[in-house]
Amino acid sequence: MLRDQMNIIVDGEPASVREGALLSDVLDGRPYEKGALVAVIRPSDLIKKETDSFEIVTSHGPIGLRLNDSPQAQLFRSKVKEIEGKGIRWQTSKILAIGAFPTDLEVSHDRYRYSKYDCFFATGGYDPKTTYVMIAKTGHEGQYGTTGAVLGKITTGRHILGLLKEGEVVMEIRPVVEQVRAKNALVTSDPDFKLVEGMSVETHLEVKLEPSSPISSEHFLVLTEQGLMPVTEDLRSYSACSSNLDVSLVPESTAVREEGDVTVRHSGAGNGRVYFYKTRRQVAASHNRIGRVRKGMELLRLAPQGSTLAIVADPARVMVIGMDQSEGHMALAGRGLKQRRTGDTADDAIIVEQEPELTMEAVHCPEIETFGVRPERINGVVLYADKAPETVHYFKKVTGLNHKLIGNMKVHFTHPEMPLITLEGDDTMGAALNPENEFKATASRGDLGATNMSRPNCGLLGIRLDASEEFGPTGEERHGTNLLGRFASDLDAFMKNINDGDIIYIREMEPESPRKAPRTASKRTVTSKGKGTKGKGKGEKRAKGP
Repeated sequence: MLRDQMNIIVDGEPASVREGALLSDVLDGRPYEKGALVAVIRPSDLIKKETDSFEIVTSHGPIGLRLNDSPQAQLFRSKVKEIEGKGIRWQTSKILAIGAFPTDLEVSHDRYRYSKYDCFFATGGYDPKTTYVMIAKTGHEGQYGTTGAVLGKITTGRHILGLLKEGEVVMEIRPVVEQVRAKNALVTSDPDFKLVEGMSVETHLEVKLEPSSPISSEHFLVLTEQGLMPVTEDLRSYSACSSNLDVSLVPESTAVREEGDVTVRHSGAGNGRVYFYKTRRQVAASHNRIGRVRKGMELLRLAPQGSTLAIVADPARVMVIGMDQSEGHMALAGRGLKQRRTGDTADDAIIVEQEPELTMEAVHCPEIETFGVRPERINGVVLYADKAPETVHYFKKVTGLNHKLIGNMKVHFTHPEMPLITLEGDDTMGAALNPENEFKATASRGDLGATNMSRPNCGLLGIRLDASEEFGPTGEERHGTNLLGRFASDLDAFMKNINDGDIIYIREMEPESPRKAPRTASKRTVTSKGKGTKGKGKGEKRAKGP
């Protein structure tokens, strides 16, 4: 190495940089996004510290034991290796016994009181050469050949006690170790931060996804598609991102949550929250395991709540909806995937549907079906996110615009003499649409709106074909109407030969964009399944209108 060079570690890989190099010098070519935090750690920054907790590993999972500060607890520490491999000698409704192994414990014939989940030493036949570790399954009083000898308490995995059978062995007893951060381990977004010899730099998180939870993985891919992720929670055992909780997920793969595991909550409070584990935790039925952190664990540990991290998923999202058929072919071929064109198969046809949509299915599929339509069938809509955020969120969710470039809607009702066209929504989600952004004077031609919760047809979508001072896009009066945007394409062309049940395709446009929809899509790298909305119940009724 030259004298003016120094050795550092960047994202786990050795690197040689000039002396006095700045953080910006090692960010080029890395999946780093401006403004994200980077971890910088000196070699001595991490100190491993043993705690008072141990994990007793069984075939049914780990049982957590927290020691007290008694001499019996110190004896347990010294006997860990001897207790490993010992079997469940017996169990009753009151206790479970592991052993035996020799000690020099004081023998006693007295009875002692034990609380539920107390862990204590006992002797067989009042002989300390046959000592057992006992776990109290209930609070009770007993005579176990020692002077009480309580060494700690079972804190986690208590349900496992009822699963253990006589003869099963303790596979391992391991101390719970936590990492202490030294003061010179830090995170920064300053590109002029000066690097020093031996420093380790972590520029991003990298998550290796597994195929066992394809729907939850897709949620994660949508959330992180832009390469950035906010840290909304930072606790000792995990960090989390709660940026998109309005999702519909299903139970998939569950497992013990190991350090470095990534899970998604699929039910209950916080449905859709993504968790990154910094310590080991038990199985949770409400969590789907989607993968593991492959790079950036120290960055994860150091990043405070409110910070933003650069993040990469492997595999990256497979998404060609919005591209033309030719672009889709190249994008898929670049991933080693084959395309099968359906619908309009011309090179310039716009892909509006993809099968399968889920990335974790697509990467293992022999062919990806891409359904194309003529570019003129893609209709532009301008949405009023600032004036009607709740209604726009609802609209994007029911049309699919919340996770792909082109959404779709199904025609609910149309008639040549009607001054509006209604489109199916979701009456269940629509039932939560509060009144928002009603039209003040006139509902204009091209206005796009939804019926709010004050009316029976809540969630119904519609477009005004003629202006009205009385009725909105779904045929409701102003108090029952939420204006959410405007139709930005040629309405006359759109209404030609349109019938009930037709599927129409839409793309969001910026307010300053021209009224004609663009012919091609920007290239982005598939999300949760769904090919349009299917309004039922109240949304099936004929729209009220003049």
